[in-house]
Amino acid sequence: MDRILDTIKKPNDVKKLTYTQLEILANELREKIMTAVAENGGHLASNLGAVELTLAACRALDQPKDKLIWDVGHQSYAYKLLTGRSLEKLRHIDGISGFCCPEESEYDFSVTGHSSASLSTAIGAVVANEITGGDGRICVVIGDGALTGGLAMEAIDHIGHLGKPLLIILNDNEMSITKNVGGISHALTRARSGLGYRKMKDKVEAKLKKFPGLYSATRFVKEHIKYAVSAGTFFESVDVTYLGPVNGHNIPEMEEIFKRALTMDEPVLVHVVTQKGKGYSYAETAPEKYHGVSPFELEAGIKENMGSSYSAVFGETMCALADEIPNLAVVTPSMTLGSGLMDFSRKYVDRFFDVGIAEGHAVTFGAGLALGGIVPVISVYSSFLQRAYDNVIHDLAISGLHAVLAIDRAGLVPGDGATHQGVFDVAFLSAIPNVAILAPSCLEELKKMLVYAVKEHKGPIAVRYPRGSESRSFDNGDFVLGRAKVLRQGTDLTIAAYGSMVGRAMDCAEKLDEVIDLRSVKPIDTATIYKSLAKTGKLVFMEEVVRCGGIGEQLVTNLMLRGKVLRAKLISLPDGFVPHATMGELEECYGLTREKLAASIEEWMRDNG
Repeated sequence: MDRILDTIKKPNDVKKLTYTQLEILANELREKIMTAVAENGGHLASNLGAVELTLAACRALDQPKDKLIWDVGHQSYAYKLLTGRSLEKLRHIDGISGFCCPEESEYDFSVTGHSSASLSTAIGAVVANEITGGDGRICVVIGDGALTGGLAMEAIDHIGHLGKPLLIILNDNEMSITKNVGGISHALTRARSGLGYRKMKDKVEAKLKKFPGLYSATRFVKEHIKYAVSAGTFFESVDVTYLGPVNGHNIPEMEEIFKRALTMDEPVLVHVVTQKGKGYSYAETAPEKYHGVSPFELEAGIKENMGSSYSAVFGETMCALADEIPNLAVVTPSMTLGSGLMDFSRKYVDRFFDVGIAEGHAVTFGAGLALGGIVPVISVYSSFLQRAYDNVIHDLAISGLHAVLAIDRAGLVPGDGATHQGVFDVAFLSAIPNVAILAPSCLEELKKMLVYAVKEHKGPIAVRYPRGSESRSFDNGDFVLGRAKVLRQGTDLTIAAYGSMVGRAMDCAEKLDEVIDLRSVKPIDTATIYKSLAKTGKLVFMEEVVRCGGIGEQLVTNLMLRGKVLRAKLISLPDGFVPHATMGELEECYGLTREKLAASIEEWMRDNG
């Protein structure tokens, strides 16, 4: 029997289907998504929850003239399928991205990956249409968790001020990665509890209008009911018309309200309530566990990973330190699960703060804690810390406050692509005065560095560590800030590295190569490097970050300024954005496999005598 999905080549094709056929198509889409994510990894629960919403939006819009803009892109897999793309090699270097990517399709309006940016993009597109004479309508889908981002609130304020037609679909599944927090989340919860309010109001209003006097007398009561049960209070207070809540799995109901909103010459927000993980029992029960996943067996579900990882060691170390230090607190911008903080969040409720998707606020909130005598540990992914750069400079570094930035997912990150790579943090943090940067080469090193950062350091300090684990333990001894460790003695070549590159350096080193683990990226132990270079005269510097602004460039410049003449090879990432791919594909692409590193060094050594 032919599948309905096989007949869909573009989003407008869904308009030809009956509602019964649309229900069948929704099941087919879920089956495709589950199979692809189980095989390749990706974002599962959020995509399963947005299937009917996607179909209803495609029914209401005329694409590609009309533009459908997705926020973070965690919900766009069904849309990719409806726009003629395959999920077979999802997140592989020769497959499609897990996020929206204009290079893939004319139906992807903008690059996505970080939340809360879609509303600013959307209102910009509306204004551009007016200036250029475009007649397409703009629709944006944003999740409830993304509304905690400051950029989204800035955009909402501007959207209301401009008053231009824009359809905002608020996909409310009660979660970002873990449970949402904050006042906005509570307002939406109150609205969900009154799901039938809008229908009831419309029916009562239609009847009352037949009796003008009675209708006028009841308006006061009606408005107070609305303010009591509806999130519309907030949106309409900033001149954005609010419609909903509406059942996010009822296609006819959503299609009707979307079409009505598109006829209105003003910004309209339609509040759609969906179930994260819908259609897959494991994801329905534990949606946070099925947010972003590695490949797994679909029938059995995700099995608990009993092995350790940098994130797990971070969480364990925080719990141990909190037992000992009563003024230690941990702050995270909606990264509780991914950062290994679930146990800490349960055990130290009064000292754990998930501030929602608000990285800048997380850092400045941490600054306030530090000013009040607390030692804040701010746990954030490397790529998301980019959003808080000014806060690190203005609120931590200038005042020299003692705060610890625990930077997870540093270096290359498989699957998620350009928006999620942790390859810029060393360059942008090393330029800031007063900020120290540490990089562990193994799990034991991470423990030592966190203990030092919390208990001994004075001032802002970053500890950056990669996703995953390092099975080996490098014998580095006690940690001392600014002191490197020679892991193996040699006379032919000095190989200096830090973090995830230390293991690779050890793997590709020859018998007479000297290998140095920097440990402390800033300040850097130039004395140990100079001493080694006095023997070898040749330096290979290895780091898993962009070369421009990296430590290798800084070190070579420093050596040259001191009149040191040497032969140096820098192994780092080129000036460009890292694509979506598996870790193996990334290592192959950038020459970071053991074989390619060794061959590259050998060739360079031959060229340099």
